[in-house]
Amino acid sequence: MRRTAFILGSGLLLLVAFWNSVTWHLQRFWGASGYFWQAQWERLLSTFEGKEWALYIIGATQVPVLLFWAFNGLLLVVDTTGKPNFISRYRIQVGKNEPAGLAWLHGMELNREW
Repeated sequence: MRRTAFILGSGLLLLVAFWNSVTWHLQRFWGASGYFWQAQWERLLSTFEGKEWALYIIGATQVPVLLFWAFNGLLLVVDTTGKPNFISRYRIQVGKNEPAGLAWLHGMELNREW
């Protein structure tokens, strides 16, 4: 029982010390860069002339949609062409490393149930 209390107490003490250290470093960093981020936010607001709804439309809807399609468009190219090979070799689909069009055609030839 003493051993368990010693281990748990020491672990808790180390965790609290680590957490306080991390908090202190983050507060110093944020204090140093807080003005920078505030200036950037004010510059962005002045660009949109105070129209928060336009900032919301662009920032919360358009940017994520564009990033999603940019990244997944690259994955669609890999699925349809099989190139580049360094990405294709990690695919886990049934057709293994074949492009999606060929895997679909190969699957139809094997399963003539339709």
